[in-house]
Amino acid sequence: MNGEHGLRTKASSSRRGFGFHDQRTAYRLIFPTLIVIAAVNFYPLFKGIKESFYSYSFIRPWEYAFIGFGNYIRAFQNHEFWSSLWISILWTIGGVILSYVLGLIPAVLLDKPFRGRGIYRTILMIPWIVPPVVSSMTWRWMFSDLDGYINVTLSSLGLISEPIYWLSDTRLALLACIIANVWRTYPFFMVNMLSALSGIPDEVYEAASVDGASKWQTFWYVTFPVILPVTVVSTLLQSIWIFNNFDIIYALTGGGPAERTTTLIIRAYREAFYYLEFGQGAAIAVISMVMMLILGMYYLRLQARTEM
Repeated sequence: MNGEHGLRTKASSSRRGFGFHDQRTAYRLIFPTLIVIAAVNFYPLFKGIKESFYSYSFIRPWEYAFIGFGNYIRAFQNHEFWSSLWISILWTIGGVILSYVLGLIPAVLLDKPFRGRGIYRTILMIPWIVPPVVSSMTWRWMFSDLDGYINVTLSSLGLISEPIYWLSDTRLALLACIIANVWRTYPFFMVNMLSALSGIPDEVYEAASVDGASKWQTFWYVTFPVILPVTVVSTLLQSIWIFNNFDIIYALTGGGPAERTTTLIIRAYREAFYYLEFGQGAAIAVISMVMMLILGMYYLRLQARTEM
């Protein structure tokens, strides 16, 4: 008995020693990765926050000085800032709503078993897989006023007699950017809705059918309440992504025409790299970050509630 107890003690102590040693080894292995992450992510973040409190212009480098909240006050007093914020809101709301609707419809259709369902799911996932720059340049060609596929198709159908200037018309440029972004982002909603719909038992739909509920009533009173938590969380997460999106608008219009597609992110980029006002650009970027942090905190709270 004593020998068996001693063996158990040695085994347990060896396991504890191995665990401690393994933990220290793990920290040593991930330490270089943490250094790289800190250098790539956190250093530029803190650097940008710091520069937002300084008068920092590449044109006037001798005026580099601490001005506190001067850049923020200047941003809030600038009409262009509020115009860019309003465009960002329209860009985000339009993109989220259309992406959700376009993602929900195929999710409901693909939830029912039929032949070739896996193939259709794969095809509908392609926009999410294509690199953003590739999809942006493709849509730029499709919106071309001379030989773009959209204008050529509409003209061949007799719907238009002259080309539509999608990307150079101040009334249509933002809509064109939203359409291109919706094509890329709707698979995110489709996947999330499919995962939520798969959790609804078939017996629930059978009971609704026995009670005489129509398809619309079944969706509104049975399906939608189940997918509502996933809808809220996915909508908030997609709102953050679309608000911070840069590549779609920059590749299609560059913020034009007449700054009608200049979102807050594009505005920060222009202030920093077009006008070389790095302090002002950093301040606008920090304001945008704070707004998204507020949405992110709300997203985390909702996610915590859904997991309880």
